[in-house]
Amino acid sequence: MVESPGGGVAPKEKPQVVERVAKILGAISSHGAAGARLKDIAIDAGIARPTVHRLLGELGAVDFVLQRPDKRYTLGPALFSLGLSAPSPIRDIARIRQLAQGLADHCGDVVYVALRKFDGVHYLVRAEGSYPIRTHLVSENQSKPFTASYSGLALLASLGEEECRSAINKLALDAPSDWVEKNRRHLERLIREKIAEVATQGYCAGKNIVMPGIAGMAAPIPSATRAPYMTVSISAVEDRLHAERVQELAPQLLKSARDMSLFID
Repeated sequence: MVESPGGGVAPKEKPQVVERVAKILGAISSHGAAGARLKDIAIDAGIARPTVHRLLGELGAVDFVLQRPDKRYTLGPALFSLGLSAPSPIRDIARIRQLAQGLADHCGDVVYVALRKFDGVHYLVRAEGSYPIRTHLVSENQSKPFTASYSGLALLASLGEEECRSAINKLALDAPSDWVEKNRRHLERLIREKIAEVATQGYCAGKNIVMPGIAGMAAPIPSATRAPYMTVSISAVEDRLHAERVQELAPQLLKSARDMSLFID
């Protein structure tokens, strides 16, 4: 409570500057590498446009926010320095690794746990099942663009429409370039479908999208404090993940994602 000049208790104050700044930074972050327009930030944050403009100027003065030549705003380099000192939101990576191995033992294929990066995903865990034919597209501590993995497609679903469109237009894949160019329009359509699947069923699945001959399915790991920033995925040769098997594995994939969420913030 706040005491009024007359000695009584003043009405509850309007949201303070720190809360407004947090909402503005969160709005900018949700647009990712594409950047956010002033209008979009004001709408997303629920704050009057003149107030947002003023606070953006103050945040820009300390490099918490940058305004690009196209007038869009992105997070600034000073936040990167702060982030290096922040504690990891992953509280027990060993337990997450155990859960990934449990899923790999269940399905027999390769299971990954990946973390969102600024422009893609970074792989933290690789667990192998018993099936003798395995995919070797990614190892632990490798990174890939969003569109180059099923994990990335699952995370794109939590980003803004503009960032999704930008990632699809770039279509960064590790697949052979001639295959990509030949199938570009088809791949773009499939990627949009996979992103939509995450919103409707909690995971995406497909084959011959990120790489010919490779199938995968991925689910975001729920976060209690923010939009999803991690995924768990299954990767296999295309014949292993036919439609019926995807339906069989989906409940266990989603359960693994929920179980892993207990060990992150």
